[in-house]
Amino acid sequence: MEWNQLQKFMIVAREENFSKAAQILNMTQPSLSQTIKRLESELGYQLFTRDGKKIQLNESGRIFLQTVTQMDELMQNTRLKLEELNSISHPNVSIHFSTASKQLPELLIYLKNRNPLTQYHIHQWQGEKGVNEDDIQILSGTPGVHQLLETDEILLNERILLALPNDHPLLKAETITLNDLVQEEFISLSEDWELGRVVKEAMEHIYFTPKTTMIVDNPNMMRELLKSRLGIAFIPALSWDAFAGDEIVLRTVEGIDLRRFIYLRTKSRKYLTREQKECIHGIKEFFAVKYSF
Repeated sequence: MEWNQLQKFMIVAREENFSKAAQILNMTQPSLSQTIKRLESELGYQLFTRDGKKIQLNESGRIFLQTVTQMDELMQNTRLKLEELNSISHPNVSIHFSTASKQLPELLIYLKNRNPLTQYHIHQWQGEKGVNEDDIQILSGTPGVHQLLETDEILLNERILLALPNDHPLLKAETITLNDLVQEEFISLSEDWELGRVVKEAMEHIYFTPKTTMIVDNPNMMRELLKSRLGIAFIPALSWDAFAGDEIVLRTVEGIDLRRFIYLRTKSRKYLTREQKECIHGIKEFFAVKYSF
């Protein structure tokens, strides 16, 4: 059993298709099939169920994949440690932002000034297979709804308030209740964004269904629509603060306390390079300085 053989097994297990896996590995499908058959023969167990061209991991395969994946993580971590020991740098750092898009330019300026030799790869949209686990992730969640992992670190805890145009009649009221909002037209961010999901979950939690007339797939567009007085919305009080100057006023709604937290996530068992650690320290510093009260 060779390491190269196990790496090929992981790709076949991930793709569940010999043709796709062979293309990724730049080898012929028959050769890859024989590699997997030899592996199964050495183990004494079949790892896949086969139905024509369709393959799927069986229980033996799933157990074996868990061990091989742990071995692969250990090998990758060891390689990174050895490279750093021998003064090999890793200038590329990948960051996935599913929230805090308004802070992104300012944060990147801060990181570049702090570590000018690092090259940052910024992602805001998930690919077909989701977020790359190697990414440093900046995410958001709702207290009481989202469970944080042990390695997650909260960067910001903020209220979600009602955003109204500065000439909206509700601003004349001393207090605003949910009943006042029943007939109001709302603008909402789509659930492709964390904030859209956070607000939707928060509304469901308090059993309120806004009369949503516009759902947008971009936070910048949502902010422009709010400034254009095309509706009202629930938005984060700190990370979206002052985006429209005096045109938008934030108000609380009586009896509800909507909040979200922004947090940082890294892969729990992954070895972090010096550059990644410096980036993480920079992100935490930025939020601590910007939102220190």
